[in-house]
Amino acid sequence: MNEVCVDLAKAIAGDGEGATHLVTIEVTGCKTRETALELAKTVANSPLVKTALHGADPNWGRIVSAAGYANVPFDPNGVTLHLNGFLLYEKGAPVEFDGRAVSTSIRDNRDTLIQLEFSDGTAERRFGPPT
Repeated sequence: MNEVCVDLAKAIAGDGEGATHLVTIEVTGCKTRETALELAKTVANSPLVKTALHGADPNWGRIVSAAGYANVPFDPNGVTLHLNGFLLYEKGAPVEFDGRAVSTSIRDNRDTLIQLEFSDGTAERRFGPPT
């Protein structure tokens, strides 16, 4: 029964008008679960992040900057970002990555995973469809 309910919940979110991706945001390394949730929600609600994902643009700057305006203090030098398993940003700085491969992974997969790791604690939250 639980599996059917999870599938239905994902279908409802994924079938929303204009929806092109089903995004999950995992935030780790925060001081509290509340701050982790606030960071995840701010990234999820960012129009610039949504635009980047819709356009299959692996724009790490939009994701990291969205976290920055979440009104949650964090060490900017401790931020690491993975998008669909690709490392884009590590310990406060962008890293070299294959932009074409990341873009293809976004474009070709309806499910999109954003993983933000902070260095401020041990709290974590997941924001997105149920598992």
